[in-house]
Amino acid sequence: MNQKVNPDPKAPEEKISFEEGISKLRTLVSEMESGNLSLEKMIASYGEGVKLIKSCQTRLGEAEGKIRELMEKGGQISLKKKEER
Repeated sequence: MNQKVNPDPKAPEEKISFEEGISKLRTLVSEMESGNLSLEKMIASYGEGVKLIKSCQTRLGEAEGKIRELMEKGGQISLKKKEER
């Protein structure tokens, strides 16, 4: 099984939601922790994980910017943790 790694790491990635990114990261981590991947697949998965982390960080930054903008315009936002039941 010969897996190719993306030859251009700076190539534009498809835009995915934060939730999709986290889900894909969880799957990658699970696969990597299983110990059943070849070295080539492990390296490719690691690279994909790095891209997903950057994507998730970008989404979080965008959300933070929107929240700051709302707050500057006088909106009130209450961030409360859900009560544990």
